[in-house]
Amino acid sequence: MQQVNTLFIADTQKLLNDKPTISAGFRVAMVSRQGTNLIPGADPYKMQGNYFEPLPQFSASYQITPRDQIYINGTTSFRAPESVEAYSQIFDPNSAHAVMQPQSLKPEYSISEELGYRHQGSFYNFSMSLFNLNMTNHQVTSTGYIPNTNMMVSSPINIGGQTSRGVQAEIGFKRWHHISPYFSGQFLHSTFDNDFNTGSGLLPTAGKTAVGAPKFTGAIGLNYDDGKFFGNFQLRYVDTQYTTFMNDEQMPAYLTSDVTLGYRMKSYGRIQHPQIQLNLMNVGDNHYRSGSSYTTNAQATVMKNGVIKAGSAPTYLVGGNFAAMVSISTGF
Repeated sequence: MQQVNTLFIADTQKLLNDKPTISAGFRVAMVSRQGTNLIPGADPYKMQGNYFEPLPQFSASYQITPRDQIYINGTTSFRAPESVEAYSQIFDPNSAHAVMQPQSLKPEYSISEELGYRHQGSFYNFSMSLFNLNMTNHQVTSTGYIPNTNMMVSSPINIGGQTSRGVQAEIGFKRWHHISPYFSGQFLHSTFDNDFNTGSGLLPTAGKTAVGAPKFTGAIGLNYDDGKFFGNFQLRYVDTQYTTFMNDEQMPAYLTSDVTLGYRMKSYGRIQHPQIQLNLMNVGDNHYRSGSSYTTNAQATVMKNGVIKAGSAPTYLVGGNFAAMVSISTGF
């Protein structure tokens, strides 16, 4: 059971012929979660978490020209532990005893700033921004096997503080001879701020690159639409990503592409704009890892107290192979 209550106040001011716009707000979020574990022998039988967080925010923009704008944002947010595993014991189905205990997780809190520029023109739209994000009690969701079984469950982990900084940009061109291209990219530098407490010692993770944080990502899109024939081409690149807190194992970079082709027919009575569409996914049939669980270290590592922590390899998800799908749709 969950109950969420919020209080919110905000105001917006426009000055100097509406060129600068300033907005500020303050929100208080109150979240209560509780549940019962009906498995015989569960202890605790009842779980509960109560969270109270103040969330201020600020934004300002200046309209340089009717088509050009600069802006700055400052926001805060929080995320309460949400998975069942954060509150409840995990039982081995072949045993009467709990094999995993609930963790005492704190809510994740983040403060972010963004400085950017937007252009909306006759021939193209362009935006670019610099961003900075600081998180405390960052929750990383991993997956792992229940001991002595082949069953997997999610496992929430509090990695502590994390700082992410970078730049992102995108540009989309207006349609020319029914064709419209699009490009986007991002550079990300994300690191852990604290050493990780394993319960038996500290792993030297401060300054390590955060898991699941590719340094470069990019996309290219091409759209065609003449009212009857339409199509899309998308190419996406994702850089390598570390899958352990100690950065001793990583997921390789991958490239995927998708194609959509279709034809719109004339309306017939109540049948409005019927169309047939062909979707081709992962056209190059690239074999890649699309996601993973996260572990502290894959190789044996010496903790700060001198104790050696054995390695545990992450579990990976395999990306989908080439697939084709035909769909027919209409409106009435």
